Amino acid sequence: MLLALLLLLADALPAQSRLEASVLDGIAGSCPGRSVAIDADLTRACRAFAAAVQAGRAPVSGPAASFFASLESYEPSPVAGIATVSPSSRADRAAGELYPKTCRFSRVGVAAAELRDGSAVVCALTAFHGTTLSHIPGRVEAGQSVNVSGTLEQGLGNPRLYITRPSGEVEEMKLGGSGTAFSTRVLLGERGEHSIEVLADGAGGPQVAAVRRVFAGVVPPSRPPPEGRVREGLGGVEEAIARLRASRGLPPLVRDRDLDAAAEAHSQEMARTRTFAHVLPSDGSLGDRLRARGYAYRSIGENIGLSSDVGTAHEAIAGSPAHLANMLDPRHRRLGLGAASGLTADGAEGVYLTEVFAVPIVGIPDPVAEVARFIAAERKRRGLPPLQRDPALDGVADQEVRVTAEADQMKLDRALAGRALQRTEGLSSAVAELYVASAPEEVGSSKNLSERKWTRIGVGALYASSRQYGAGRLWVLLLYGR
Repeated sequence: MLLALLLLLADALPAQSRLEASVLDGIAGSCPGRSVAIDADLTRACRAFAAAVQAGRAPVSGPAASFFASLESYEPSPVAGIATVSPSSRADRAAGELYPKTCRFSRVGVAAAELRDGSAVVCALTAFHGTTLSHIPGRVEAGQSVNVSGTLEQGLGNPRLYITRPSGEVEEMKLGGSGTAFSTRVLLGERGEHSIEVLADGAGGPQVAAVRRVFAGVVPPSRPPPEGRVREGLGGVEEAIARLRASRGLPPLVRDRDLDAAAEAHSQEMARTRTFAHVLPSDGSLGDRLRARGYAYRSIGENIGLSSDVGTAHEAIAGSPAHLANMLDPRHRRLGLGAASGLTADGAEGVYLTEVFAVPIVGIPDPVAEVARFIAAERKRRGLPPLQRDPALDGVADQEVRVTAEADQMKLDRALAGRALQRTEGLSSAVAELYVASAPEEVGSSKNLSERKWTRIGVGALYASSRQYGAGRLWVLLLYGR
């Protein structure tokens, strides 16, 4: 009887303390000098995943484990290590091998569950813990407020908050605080899931610092969604974005070959450098990349994702409120997609996905006439008398805007108003304004447009590329006179 009891104990699933000791011992051996702590949230996520596998509610996969991490933890990109072992008594040995060997993490959670056939599923979730977020409960009553406060990791700044509401609407909120500290309260008035995301700027551009899913007045999901919902390839991503926009009453985006090339090049550069970032030292920001290609734009946006395939990379993007806002921006008209396979910073195989959104500048055949029409309409809308077009002022403005655009300098000649007075009969005073714009309506910010004292106007406008301001910019010079 004693022998049989010892054999049964030997085949039993190891205790949680043994799993944790095993993973920490393994890390200490492979990552000497690395300080790694057991994370309660990641451990709870691994336990939920293992229990779901045991109950048949989840597959044995990394995405399924990451789903439970998204419910329990605010870490933006935990890495999942999953294994099945037999007999279950070997679960602690497996736990000691499931962490990334690159050692780029500082927190770990681990758990295991015995399956019906005597084997065990083992889960390890690791994350580099930088930003600290105060506890936000995952489930609250509808109408309740939660406190979003914390401290950014070193090297990050300019924190801002994005929230995806149950309706799908993305809301940006201000974050109070000073330095790296931030704090605000968020009202969760609607029933359903609210995704709360803290975005900050670092050396590699904007990045997600923390994300928390909160369920107001509803029960959180107990099983992960079906995998592989986005059709394979970039065509599947394009279709998914079109479906998302159509669900909000927005038109589909038109694929743009130049934006495709820019997205593909950035994905390849991320894969080459094994760096997941919007801004790389070798190719700069999205604006830098598009200017280098001579692409003229009014506004742009960029999403990047990294996963085992293009579809899951896009799904990860769609789960971020800030990235979702890019896809749902009603201004955007063009889309570029690019992907590249390569090693991640952790040494695993991955696919880098880049999504580029833009409103291109489309040149107007007669920009002078369009600017003049806009000014006339704007004066009428503001209840002001019309300005008379003056041929002499037009001539001065046209000559000066050409000189300025050729010099690529946002600088007015101090003698310009004096020349205008000399060349125009009956003029007692004049003032000039210079703009480098994307469209005629941008001159609506003109300070003198609302001045009743002006009676005449001269307009100079042309399209010219600029080393400073980008390709195909609209240069406008306005001369007001009386």
